[in-house]
Amino acid sequence: MSNTTIDIPGYEGRAVNIKQGQTFRVIDVEGCQIADMFVISSDDNSEYFSPALTKQVIFRTVAKPGDHIYSNRRRPMLTFQNDTSPGPHDMSFAPCDPGFYLDLGADESHPNCLNNFQQALGSLGLSIDPAPDPFNLFQNTAPKANGDFDVGVTLSQAGDYVEFKTEMDVIVVVSACSVDLEVDGVQALGGKSTPLQIQIL
Repeated sequence: MSNTTIDIPGYEGRAVNIKQGQTFRVIDVEGCQIADMFVISSDDNSEYFSPALTKQVIFRTVAKPGDHIYSNRRRPMLTFQNDTSPGPHDMSFAPCDPGFYLDLGADESHPNCLNNFQQALGSLGLSIDPAPDPFNLFQNTAPKANGDFDVGVTLSQAGDYVEFKTEMDVIVVVSACSVDLEVDGVQALGGKSTPLQIQIL
């Protein structure tokens, strides 16, 4: 059976249904691109990935290969299987939204991961409001000892991927993060949003 690939242009998001027991990858096509990944139960859309509960169960700030990714009902949704990127990844930040860009001095119409999530989910005839928080793949925002975040340039290279196995039927939504402005003086994406892919193996 051939693989299925979903292309995600820069500044946009896509949603896909993935059955229990399947393996999928989120691929950084050109490098230096953050991927906001949302995971929702196909059977009950009020069950979705919870970064806070996942951190409580695995007892670290971010998941790594070998860890489960947990729902807001404390059930494993995914198993994190492989990571070819240098990392790091983030499980602390909500998706960027219009207010985030207003705070940075941009217009509220700036592309953002919250709107991308809603539009991608809408393509499946679904809506979740408020939106759940994502797993921010390739996002280089490491916590410092004093509680601040150290914002860095995204370190993933072209073709780097993270790989997960589904532990239930899920909807996966991935948004190519749109932060093309400086945050704390750092251009995390190098000034533009670039393509991602979801590959179902």
